[in-house]
Amino acid sequence: MAERRLAVYLDGTPVGTLTQSTTGRVDFNYLAEYNDPSSVPLSLSLPLGRTTFPPKAVNAFLAGLLPDSESTLERWGRQFGVSPRNPFALLAHVGRDAAGAVQVLPEDEASTDAASRHGDIEWLATNDIDGILDEIAAHRSDWNPGRHTGRWSLAGAQSKVALFRGDDGRWGIPRDSTPTTHILKPSIPGLEHHHLNEHLCLRAAQLVGLPAAETEIITHGATEVLISRRYDRVFVDGRWRRIHQEDLCQALAVHPHMKYQSDGGPGVAEIAQLLRGLVARDRQASAKRFFDALAFNVLIGATDAHAKNYSLLLASNSRTQLGPLYDVATIVPYEQQLGAKSAMKIGSTWLLHKVSESDWATVATRLGLSVEESLERVATLRAAIPDAFHRAAHEDAVPGALKERATWISELVTAHIEDRRGAFGVLKP
Repeated sequence: MAERRLAVYLDGTPVGTLTQSTTGRVDFNYLAEYNDPSSVPLSLSLPLGRTTFPPKAVNAFLAGLLPDSESTLERWGRQFGVSPRNPFALLAHVGRDAAGAVQVLPEDEASTDAASRHGDIEWLATNDIDGILDEIAAHRSDWNPGRHTGRWSLAGAQSKVALFRGDDGRWGIPRDSTPTTHILKPSIPGLEHHHLNEHLCLRAAQLVGLPAAETEIITHGATEVLISRRYDRVFVDGRWRRIHQEDLCQALAVHPHMKYQSDGGPGVAEIAQLLRGLVARDRQASAKRFFDALAFNVLIGATDAHAKNYSLLLASNSRTQLGPLYDVATIVPYEQQLGAKSAMKIGSTWLLHKVSESDWATVATRLGLSVEESLERVATLRAAIPDAFHRAAHEDAVPGALKERATWISELVTAHIEDRRGAFGVLKP
């Protein structure tokens, strides 16, 4: 097998080259003209100014651009005739529109993204969208991008599809370098109303003052769908632009299969160390935002808040900030809470109902934050969350057919926060 190369772009700007050797090793090298500290890094684990990087960091970053679902990777591997365990080979086929500003393309394909967006969109008819959603539901994995000219990849475990939404509300698939703008996630079989759960959690987060992805729920045919507006896409001066981001596993050079701390993945200590490495003007703000996000997840019983469900927005001149919340859902509608565990250890405990003030003090200390102010912040969030869920459940964004279920979820969250055994954050005296 001959050596193979892929070109890497950030919002249309060429930044480097991926090279896979005949032995399968994958290396990344920044272009000499891009490798300047003032540029946007591809990843904090692949810092600017260096010429070589450990394979572990390169492999973790690439794997983090792909879905977590093994069935999706297996299906894509069969379709493209490559190994499903070879992120380099998969991204050659699905890397045109990845998370953040990343585009991964064969060397003979140029990205015209930054210089020319002609809006070449393959608009979808209703039956096309129905077919896509049915395919996702049938496979319980991401939609097969090879059937159309759009080529995208979404990280994460949930089944989803990325599409472009026009000003008139139509959905389409970009055939040029136009970015996708929204992510569509059908309801999950076996987890009743998970899409509604996620919408309520993210909207409640916004209502208590936390940055969170904007979502809505629509019914398409017989399928209820959560629509999430991509916060890594912005419309500027008449053009859609990509904003670069990476999840915390990528930033820490941790492979997605180790995203849970219990599997050896990042915990608060590792994330705190990462944030301490940010420039001074971003360090404190990002630590506070992470503490708030962690507290919110613990308080509402969001047990899947692992390191891949937190992200960093990367900009030029080493500027970095923690991204909005996304993929947040509470476990309270699905099972009893006394044994529910956090994806990250909070102080001395994994058990949500046992998290105490001393545990939050430990988290605050590790993040370099004031213990007193942090405990006040937990108390403030705990007091505000019930009303936020109530308001979210009664907004017009929740379809009428789901109002009763939305109210039920909000009442469950409130009951568990107010009940000592389900306080999820500060045990009552």
